[in-house]
Amino acid sequence: MPSVIVSGDSSPIRAALDRIAAIGRDPSAVLSAVGNSILNNTRKRMEEGVDPRGVRWDSYAPLNPLYASTKEGPGILRGADYSTAGLYRSLTKQVRGNSLVWGSALPYARIHQMGGVIVPKNRPALTFFMGDEKFSRKSVTIPARPYLGFTQEDREDVMGELEDYLARALRG
Repeated sequence: MPSVIVSGDSSPIRAALDRIAAIGRDPSAVLSAVGNSILNNTRKRMEEGVDPRGVRWDSYAPLNPLYASTKEGPGILRGADYSTAGLYRSLTKQVRGNSLVWGSALPYARIHQMGGVIVPKNRPALTFFMGDEKFSRKSVTIPARPYLGFTQEDREDVMGELEDYLARALRG
């Protein structure tokens, strides 16, 4: 049987494969870029007032009408200066080894994500103001308004970032 043998310098191919392997050994740059995309997507959902599935937060439970009438800011989970303070601004990402972690370290971040009941720790009642009215309650229920999650848009961004990094590795 006839055969064809091609010979030449394979070092560019080996170099490209080494660059691709390096991404696998240390994916921190890819994960950091992905984290930026995920944070942007999360903030966009917060601006739209929707959870990671696209469900409007006000469909979970509307804001208390008295609270809504005195609330500063443009919507649920966003205060008057949401671009520089509060939950929206507190979102961060960290690359830990081969993992990406994102969320907020604010003490009230979890209750907004998961919902729950707040009870007093050291007093018989919670005391707070809404409008000009003072309230005392044995508990307050906060409805879940999920803002963190991994969406189809996030998946597409992950694949896009990875494709970009691999394309750059191939080009050298």
